[in-house]
Amino acid sequence: MSSWQRVADEFDWWLFGAAAGLALVSGLAMASAASTVHAGLAMRHWGWTAAGMLLSIAVARLNYRTLSEYAGLIYGLSLAALVAVELAGAVRLGAARWLSIFGFSVQPSELAKLATVWLLARHLAGQGAVLPNSVVWASLAIAGVPAVLIFIQPDLGSATIFGAIWLGIVWVAGIRGRLLAGLAGAALAAAPLAWHLLKGYQRDRLLAFINPHADPLGAGYTIIQSTIAIGSGRLWGRGWFAGTQNQLSFLPERHSDFIFSVIGEEWGWLGCVAVIALFGLLLFRVLRLAMASAAPQGQLLAVGIFSWIAYQACVNMGMVMGLLPVVGVPLPLVSYGGSSMVVVWLALGLLQSVRRADREV
Repeated sequence: MSSWQRVADEFDWWLFGAAAGLALVSGLAMASAASTVHAGLAMRHWGWTAAGMLLSIAVARLNYRTLSEYAGLIYGLSLAALVAVELAGAVRLGAARWLSIFGFSVQPSELAKLATVWLLARHLAGQGAVLPNSVVWASLAIAGVPAVLIFIQPDLGSATIFGAIWLGIVWVAGIRGRLLAGLAGAALAAAPLAWHLLKGYQRDRLLAFINPHADPLGAGYTIIQSTIAIGSGRLWGRGWFAGTQNQLSFLPERHSDFIFSVIGEEWGWLGCVAVIALFGLLLFRVLRLAMASAAPQGQLLAVGIFSWIAYQACVNMGMVMGLLPVVGVPLPLVSYGGSSMVVVWLALGLLQSVRRADREV
């Protein structure tokens, strides 16, 4: 049996199929969303999707344990890139999040998410049923450093993702309940200080969540237009390329953070349910892989990726429906963005490698 055939037999096709389904929905929605922004964005989006899929399949052939030897190096490079963003990053929408490398715009925060999951899984694997406090503090530093660097870009939404990743991994790895409660209490006590660290527009967004109509042409504009778009889609939607909020350019960032609003407007409630169902299937397969993994490192790697994708998807869909504040995070595998698309597919390839390697144990 050839190596490619062996990989195909060991592949989780349900996991790959759910991700491919989201990519297909994304491509169709992007064609409509990008038509009034820049028609070329849709083709670029398909290109990044194809590149991500190919990379995912290639990584699935490798042994994640061997790759994990480079987790520290990749983490260090991601931190260096985040520092470089602060020094020479491109500023868009009030935040410096992108580096220009050989003509491509790269978002280092996306790589930092995977690098952090990877290093945390390696650091916490095999520590025993209950994590020593010193190990927990070290893990908090691993997740905290990139979170702080991203927070000062400023990018509040992406910074909180590192908290979700850390919490998911240490919970499964065996953090002491008393220590976790103490950390939660400290975080609540520091919340008023965090409010003063936010930029003015970030505070306005949080206040607009409570009452968006208090500033309908300012901080509340995006969420008002988004909820109008989703509500107008009703059950069946207005039809592909027929959404007025989208096609008449009332909806900002419709090709990136708010593409779920386009899906709701043009494909209705059924389109939204289909996307949520695909995410549910994908996350179920990731969780099933984590539960079936015999190796602690593979299990924690899967849990970290689950926490990352689940949290980010919930935050994105919640904010565009007006259920959460607007914090500016993309919808994984759906929103426009080459860095996000390729890194998420890379993460899914690592999961396939975990499944394959654990079968060989």
